[in-house]
Amino acid sequence: MRQLLLLRIGQRRYALPAEAVERVERMAALIPLPDAPPGVAGVLNLRGALLPVVDPRPRLGMPTPGADPSQHLVVVAAEGRYLLWVDGVDRIVRPPSVGSGSIALGAERAVVASMVRLDDETVPVLSPAALDPGPIVAELGAPA
Repeated sequence: MRQLLLLRIGQRRYALPAEAVERVERMAALIPLPDAPPGVAGVLNLRGALLPVVDPRPRLGMPTPGADPSQHLVVVAAEGRYLLWVDGVDRIVRPPSVGSGSIALGAERAVVASMVRLDDETVPVLSPAALDPGPIVAELGAPA
């Protein structure tokens, strides 16, 4: 059974597979990225590594708020490394087994890969690979 990091985006609770999470950082001033696609809020130099910052809200049908010091950046390792901009981080939980409380949705690049039942609430589990902006950000940095 894998563990999940519970977090909040907007007013909704989401989860992220804990094995994809390196650590959680406080919100910081982002460097804007010219011509960035929706969902890429900018980049941040994190301990010498320039990482893209992913805002999942556009893909989840939510408006993007202004950055706030109470928000967090989750360092995610998927196909590449990136920062996921979230409104709050709760705790790590061990979900019930697949047969008793979670369903896989099966869409290969869907932002929400599965749903899990926790504390009488259905929580969407985000796909680290689907949110990974690596190829997009690499194209932005390529010479024309």
